[in-house]
Formats: sequence, C-alpha cells, structure tokens
Amino acid sequence: MDIAHLHFGHITGRVPNIEKCHKALSEIELHAGVPEDVRGQFNVARNMALYQYFMYALAPEVQMKTYSVIELALRRRLEPANRSGLASLLKEALDLGLLKDEGFRHLDPPDPGNGFSRRLPEVLPKLRNALAHGSTDLTPDCIGHVEKCADLVNQLFLRKKE
Repeated sequence: MDIAHLHFGHITGRVPNIEKCHKALSEIELHAGVPEDVRGQFNVARNMALYQYFMYALAPEVQMKTYSVIELALRRRLEPANRSGLASLLKEALDLGLLKDEGFRHLDPPDPGNGFSRRLPEVLPKLRNALAHGSTDLTPDCIGHVEKCADLVNQLFLRKKE
C-alpha cells in the first residue's frame, strides 16, 4: 500500500483495503451492449483504479481515463459527423434522452428533473480539462469515478442479453 493512504487514513479514520477495493471494482461492469473497444478501455480504467492502492499518485490518471472512456463511448454511440467536443456530445446525448438521473446509482433518490445529468455538459469538461492541462490535485475517490463512468456509459447503449 502507498504510504499516502496510511496518512490519509490517519486523518479520515479509513485506510483502504486491497481486497475490498478489488471486490468493489469487480462489481462495476459495463453491459454487453457497450462496444468492445469501450469495454476494453473501461477495463483499463478499472485496473488503474485498483493499482492506485499501490501508487496514490495514480488517482488523477484514473480520473482522466474515466473521462476519456466517457468521450469514446459518446463518440461510438452518437457517431458525430464533426469533431464535437465533450460538452457538445453530452448535450446531444441529453437531447436524445440517453442520460437520466435514475441511471446513476449514487443518486438516491434520483432528481425527477434530471438536474445532475443536465449539469454534465458544463461540469464534466471542466473536470477533464483541469486534469488535462496540468493539476497537482489528488482526489482519492477512484472507485466513485469508475462507478459514475460505468453508469453514464451503460445508459448510452441498449442492453443486450448476456
């Protein structure tokens, strides 16, 4: 375990456990309707999140990877004719009714007005750009990022029988 986790644990009272991290990450999956290339890149993000246990500084890289998986999924689903950016792709997905608050497991109960999802075109690009253009911020919630990534991507594609 990276020593930073121990230091963080002294402050928060919670020290990560590799077995619990592995179990939590293995339970976050993309369904069979998601294209294989997107699923492959998602698995890279999931593995990176697990290895963050050993190298705390991987957290921003995991988060950046989840943003790139989301953009890849949006491009596969929407097949944009132009080189639309992340915000435009998210707006289009919302306009098509592909993203809804009830599809995000962390929203309990979901906002019937779809408030969380409607803010995604503004918030996600800012978060992604902050990392892409250089940042020293370390947000340790890699499992939460992987979970939200999966929830968003799973909404974009029709579920196939597995």
